Amino acid sequence: MRPCRLFPVLLLACGPGPEAKTPAPAGQTFPEAVAMICDVDRRAGLDAEGDPISVGQMRSAWIAEHVTNPDGIELRTMLSVKGAAEQGAMLREEAQRAGLARCALAESLAEDGTGGLSP
Repeated sequence: MRPCRLFPVLLLACGPGPEAKTPAPAGQTFPEAVAMICDVDRRAGLDAEGDPISVGQMRSAWIAEHVTNPDGIELRTMLSVKGAAEQGAMLREEAQRAGLARCALAESLAEDGTGGLSP
């Protein structure tokens, strides 16, 4: 076989292949994480009327265990360094951005001003 006949074949073999598809992100989405935070009392079986310090600690522990989205973890961290009323306002805003109609935890924190998430 002559070398000049191989050249076109080699060019075809080195051409661009099919484009790689970006895989869909696996795991928890940010809206799912916010929904879990908002619904922590029901999901964790907590009584919001209990001792505010204990309730806040139990909320924080459940969220730390179940919220795996990095942005959700960051939100939990940012919330935990604020007072309960500020947590309620900030969480309500994030819930609206995530497309949630309501956020039970935000409402509870704003109403009672106690039981906020702890660091």
